[in-house]
Amino acid sequence: MATVVAAVEEHSSRVESPRLNELEYQQVCRLGQVMSEDIRICGRSGSHFPILVIPMHKLVTMVRKNLAAGHILVRDVRLNGGAASYVLQSGTEKAEYNDIDLIFRVDINGVENGSDRVKEAVLHSLQEIHLDHDDKPLPACTGFIEDAYIRKMVKVSNEADWWSLICLTNASGHHVELKFVDRMRRQYEFSVDSFQIELDQLLSFYSSEKPQLESSCYPKILAESVYGPFDTALLHLNRKLIATNSPEQIRGGGLLKYCYLLARGFRIDSSFDFSSLTKYMCSRFFIDFPEIIQQYRKILSYLRDHFSRDDEKRSQFLSILYDVVQESTVCLMGQERKQTLDLISSIAQAEQLAHQSSGCVRFGPPNSHWFQGFYNKHLFQGIVGNIPTNINRLKREFPSLLFSPNTVPFIYYLPNIAHS
Repeated sequence: MATVVAAVEEHSSRVESPRLNELEYQQVCRLGQVMSEDIRICGRSGSHFPILVIPMHKLVTMVRKNLAAGHILVRDVRLNGGAASYVLQSGTEKAEYNDIDLIFRVDINGVENGSDRVKEAVLHSLQEIHLDHDDKPLPACTGFIEDAYIRKMVKVSNEADWWSLICLTNASGHHVELKFVDRMRRQYEFSVDSFQIELDQLLSFYSSEKPQLESSCYPKILAESVYGPFDTALLHLNRKLIATNSPEQIRGGGLLKYCYLLARGFRIDSSFDFSSLTKYMCSRFFIDFPEIIQQYRKILSYLRDHFSRDDEKRSQFLSILYDVVQESTVCLMGQERKQTLDLISSIAQAEQLAHQSSGCVRFGPPNSHWFQGFYNKHLFQGIVGNIPTNINRLKREFPSLLFSPNTVPFIYYLPNIAHS
């Protein structure tokens, strides 16, 4: 009895923190909807690995169990990112989200090869999901599973940070990002993406005999804003206001996310001096991505992950990015700044051509069908027979798509050609 009373008192004291807030019934229902949704984990194109389907809450429970089997303590599990904003936002217009971001707060102290054990827990979970649907087991070698289902992996380990990210692939772009965090110095970019919703109470509710959410019976769930006061961050979300601090602490400076929010109709909070903040954003972006090829890959990757192919906001995003870089970049020499502006302009022109061609010309990765040559010491890639290889003819027929000297490759593919 004393233990129960102590738990209630701890819960009450935590709710009093300005960074925390208890979810209302409608918010809990939306959270239940997100966590009950069947997610599709897709094998890499051409790998012949089956699509794995599982409700989100079961995936979380499975990964947590396998982490425990690997002697990794999980303090709690949280929903983060756009999905958390979707759950919390009031009004009829809900936040858009592509990926589902989950944070497993783990204790790695004293654990040998902690990142390897985390990866093994995820891969073993994928094997278990497959066995639940198919008697034919996946290959015993986890390397095959990793190649087939893992879209990307990131590991950061230093005095201030220890975290790893494993992203599970979804063919339609709705990826599942599993982040395992022991410590992280900066956990958000802007106030509107600073929400973390604790899932432990909901997971316990799902394991009960009758997991049916009702207004008279639903779990008490806390959400936290790691930006600062919860009410302030929620006000920014509901009013679509952009607010942040110290963007120089963010990898990439938050520059692309800032342009994304503007393209999505968010407005700058007038209480912030964004004329100064954008200078810090640009400076940090060019510190983290100093080479033009890195900038090219980062921008294209961001477009692919945050905008559908037919999204009209793509061109608006690029236009905003061009203006911000032009007005706020103070850390580059004139020629370097011009290179980046030429890069953004060329990507935008290629996007426009793709739209006018109904998607017949698009960016894509190379494969065995590709012709490779050089133009101004940089790789030009095109399909033999579809893109002229004579440089003078290229200049005449595709003037808007030719990158300026010392920039990066542009890539074409036809939709009916398979690529990986």
